[in-house]
Amino acid sequence: MDPKTQELYQALVENLDHLVKVYRSLLEIVRKEKDILVSAKLDDLNENNKAKDAMLVRIRSLENARLKLARDLAQAVGGDVEAPRLLDIATRVDLERAQRLRNLHSVLDLLVKRVSEVNKQNEELVKSALSSITGAMEAIRDTLQEKPTYARKGQMASAPNESGALVRKEV
Repeated sequence: MDPKTQELYQALVENLDHLVKVYRSLLEIVRKEKDILVSAKLDDLNENNKAKDAMLVRIRSLENARLKLARDLAQAVGGDVEAPRLLDIATRVDLERAQRLRNLHSVLDLLVKRVSEVNKQNEELVKSALSSITGAMEAIRDTLQEKPTYARKGQMASAPNESGALVRKEV
């Protein structure tokens, strides 16, 4: 591997290592978010959301750099420059470097899946909480509305019937 290709490979591996660290941090944040949602601590949730947003911005930045580095390395090793994939690049480098790329790929893939799973669980918790809150608000609204059962609705339809039937004559 020529020095330029070696440099590109090293830069890509460093970028992937950073991505792994950031995704691990994001996984911890979404797990913490789940605990916060269960305990209903809104102040902690706001702080956690800020941390999550910061991690997502960092991931976006690292992903853009990773894509550029992967394109450059794919071009250097004769891979697909339009849609560079780590596993494709791994088939075009020596065994030791290929193994490192495959390991990083599998770790990142697993982390992304876990983050996605926990995030979906959190989404279900939020939906459930919103449903409960909506139900409680509707119940409160219903108790505050006038009850139609006791409201005046009209007048008597006709005069009482004058012809009555005598049931008993005893006093």
